[in-house]
Amino acid sequence: MQTSNAPNLWKRPGSPFDRPANRATLRTYGAEQALFLQRLSDLVDKRQQFEGRLSPDDWHQRLIDKALYSTYLDCLELSVVEEAREILDRGQKRGQEAHAA
Repeated sequence: MQTSNAPNLWKRPGSPFDRPANRATLRTYGAEQALFLQRLSDLVDKRQQFEGRLSPDDWHQRLIDKALYSTYLDCLELSVVEEAREILDRGQKRGQEAHAA
């Protein structure tokens, strides 16, 4: 049970579910689906955060990649694969834009 002083994980600033269009979509997801989509989004952000600072062989980078893959498989099992792919695509586009700048 969430207490009033605990942070609301679903409405964090910068979260893909923080945008008005996505908040309406979030209501159609079950609790597990929303949890794993949010987790996937957080892991994509984490990967981008460390992308230029870690080598591909660094254990931190491998750990993030394995967590991304595992969470993606969870999204497949929960039937939210299209949403998961959108999150991964958005992350990839942001990474390409960062490298171009």
